[in-house]
Amino acid sequence: MSFKHILYHILFWVVIMLAFAVSEWGYRQSMQDAIIFELLFLPSRLVAVYVNWFVLIPRILYNNKILAYFGVLILVITILAIAHRYFVLYWGYPNYFPQWVDVSRDRVYDLPRLAQSALIIISPVAFTTGFKLFADWFKQRKETEMLREEKRDAELKFLKSQINPHFLFNTLNSIYGLALESSKKTPGLILKLSDILSYTLYESGLGKVPLDKEIQLIKDIISLEKERFGKRLDISFNVEGDTKNIQIPPLLLIPLVENAFKHGIQNEVKKGWINIELFSHVDKLRFSISNSVPSGMEKKKNMDGLGLKNISRRLELLFENRHMLKIEETQDTFSVHMEINFNSKTDA
Repeated sequence: MSFKHILYHILFWVVIMLAFAVSEWGYRQSMQDAIIFELLFLPSRLVAVYVNWFVLIPRILYNNKILAYFGVLILVITILAIAHRYFVLYWGYPNYFPQWVDVSRDRVYDLPRLAQSALIIISPVAFTTGFKLFADWFKQRKETEMLREEKRDAELKFLKSQINPHFLFNTLNSIYGLALESSKKTPGLILKLSDILSYTLYESGLGKVPLDKEIQLIKDIISLEKERFGKRLDISFNVEGDTKNIQIPPLLLIPLVENAFKHGIQNEVKKGWINIELFSHVDKLRFSISNSVPSGMEKKKNMDGLGLKNISRRLELLFENRHMLKIEETQDTFSVHMEINFNSKTDA
């Protein structure tokens, strides 16, 4: 126990003694007599409080032995009440209150007096028990919250670590295909990829990024993929609303875009299409993306992608009940609709 904690305990007992002395003052001749009377109870109270605090509560009550706890507590209080009666009748009263001394000394086990002593001893025990139960509950709750936050942060970092290599792999694969063809577009695409990598390496480690940066990244990806697919791709990207003052977790929208290219266009031998719509407001963000499904593609193959699973989990961790992720699939269309509400504090 540190010196600081010792001071807290001393202060506690000073306050307790003064409080009880003030209440006792009306029954005594002076405040001094009231303080002395309360000090005579101090040894019994000290033993009762600390036996209960350090032994009975942690070793019995916290092991769900409630009946045993109350039984042992009553036994301890009874023993201390008897010991206190011996103490005051044979030492305390003769030295400080001789007018109270009973010459026969046979009133140690007087039931009313014994019960009175027990109640006086147990009064700070009741108070400190309630305080300890609350303090331990609060401490446990705080530790639980910290563990939950640590688990949440670790899971988010793990999800991000999966997103970046996954996205990088698909982008490099696109450039690799053009490099095999000795395309003159390859250097320009590598430069685009450099900008994208700069974002994923340096921005993704932040808790939140401006929505405009995420939009620009989407535009860079679209530009890169347009070069790859050429006339095979028909794509539209429409942005509405105020995007300047909105911040979101980094790489939150990218997996949806990447998923549309990977599953909607990459396997399409004919012409495919992708439609992206984003609407932002001060307290709401809506993002919808639809893509054509190549003919003959196995149903729900789109939903098996790592990106969709990750984004669904990230939304649960970051926005809890303040988001919506809806996936729709028909024979020739795959759509994802996401909505985030910023009407309360946004986690990062």
